[in-house]
Amino acid sequence: MLDAAQLRIEAAHKKVAEVFSKEYAFTIPAYQRPYAWEATQAEELLADLKDAMAQDSAAGGFYFLGSIVLVKTHGNPASRVVDGQQRLTTLTLLFSVIRDLTTDAEKQVQRERYIKQVANDDEGIPEALRLQLRPKDQGFFEKHIQKRGVTDHLPSLDGLTDSRARIVENAKLIRDRLTAMGEKERDELLRFLLQNCYLVVVEVPSDTAARRIFTVLNARGLDLSATDILKADLLERAGVEKESYLSQRWEEVETALGRDRFSALFTHIRMLHERDKPRSALESGFAIHVPVFRDNPGAFIDTVLEPYADALLLARDDQQLRKRFGPKCADLVRSLERLDNRDWLPPLLLCLRQCNGGADIDVLEFVFQLERLAYFLFLTRADVNARMSRYVDVLDEIDPPIEPKARSIHRGRSGGLKIGQPEASMLFSALDGNVYLVSKVVKPLLLRLEQASTDGSANYDYPVISVEHVCPQTIAPGSQWAQWFPDADVHASWVHTLANLVLLNTRKNSAAQNYDFDRKKTKYFASGDTCAFTLTNEVRSYPQWTLEDLEHRRVELLERFAKTWRLESSLAKWWEE
Repeated sequence: MLDAAQLRIEAAHKKVAEVFSKEYAFTIPAYQRPYAWEATQAEELLADLKDAMAQDSAAGGFYFLGSIVLVKTHGNPASRVVDGQQRLTTLTLLFSVIRDLTTDAEKQVQRERYIKQVANDDEGIPEALRLQLRPKDQGFFEKHIQKRGVTDHLPSLDGLTDSRARIVENAKLIRDRLTAMGEKERDELLRFLLQNCYLVVVEVPSDTAARRIFTVLNARGLDLSATDILKADLLERAGVEKESYLSQRWEEVETALGRDRFSALFTHIRMLHERDKPRSALESGFAIHVPVFRDNPGAFIDTVLEPYADALLLARDDQQLRKRFGPKCADLVRSLERLDNRDWLPPLLLCLRQCNGGADIDVLEFVFQLERLAYFLFLTRADVNARMSRYVDVLDEIDPPIEPKARSIHRGRSGGLKIGQPEASMLFSALDGNVYLVSKVVKPLLLRLEQASTDGSANYDYPVISVEHVCPQTIAPGSQWAQWFPDADVHASWVHTLANLVLLNTRKNSAAQNYDFDRKKTKYFASGDTCAFTLTNEVRSYPQWTLEDLEHRRVELLERFAKTWRLESSLAKWWEE
């Protein structure tokens, strides 16, 4: 519990000149995410300042820059920034560029004080930078922004990523815009910024209270992710002495995966531990269902976050998958990635993590069965509850829980990775239906069939891949197609089926869709003498495309899927049914 002193909050509106003064020494805590403002946001700030400066401005000669939240005790300038990093960093970029564009040497020295505190032995004030970014970024920020004169020759963006790229990109933009102004206008801008622009400064006396505010601000609309909140929670549990070390390791994983995949990884980790449908937000439920996160922050990084991050990086590394488990395994993982959900990923991550840990696992066989199961659920349009239920059973197969519990997302146990006859029949019925009309299914299905037809990868690197009907959807009277399909009901029952579909590496051509068969094969389905896709070239080998040809093609493709997924006997029983 926090006592009254810890909960005391002081808030006041202050001029920018008062904020960038000896009263404050800003540092960005380790739990904060990196500097992330894009060039558009920096440009909007400059445009807003110029508009507010105008004599006829509706702002009345003043401009409000928003609020910042600090961990700060009264009388001590040390200020840990809870909220406001983006504004304070961008303002420092602005001050640094104005300083370096100043031609008068005396003025330049004066303007240095908005970036760096000048030492004053008489007052016991040491020399110090006004703003210190996170340790990971501060050296770069000081070298290329805060030192006098360095913004005259900013580094290239080549090779820079994340916060460093944003820092340089925004500094370049600010310098370009201020250079175009001329010195008199820059002087006016600086005066307006210092004297007529305000921030609301909120001061909280403890890190614990600040992190509570951090969480509340997120709930009130601050642009933070669930993992930002979890990071703050983890570092609070770890304590100040471990904060920097654990924060660095956390950020290394986040950088390696990218922010979106990093957030998704936490959802997968929760499923691996909870093995049930989530009923609470990630930031509130994670610590409950992943006890090591709550009880031992260091062990969470060691035994959970980093190992599963390594597994996710491996799953995405086609070259490493091929090297360690063979090309077929890599192709199957790429096939999984074509699906419209990622519910299959937790079982794959658990398998790869166990393998990385030395477990004796036939990864290729596991991935084969997982891919087959995923396509069964995909093609039969299983809903999210059914998918989660099935994948939980798969997790229990490869890592049985110590204390099995009743789960809400399913009633009886399923076959796990296995596909029995009832499910195989459902699968073949789905393959035999009007697959073109299920927009999310048709292209991944045809690419999977292409992969099965070539016994290799179907990851074709084309800007466009489209699905085309062989027999057109609309038959022109008197055409060759009208002779082959005189019965409208027969045509309707076949036109959208797997047998009548091909892949093209071009956009649809409405004029070509009604060509007769020979012209379609040579002018539309191919470029010169060849087509990029095996499936399409197989159709081009047919001399005609009648109902009998479609029936033959139907059997051929269903048998190909059955062989690919080792369901030949199930297909035979389905034919009998």
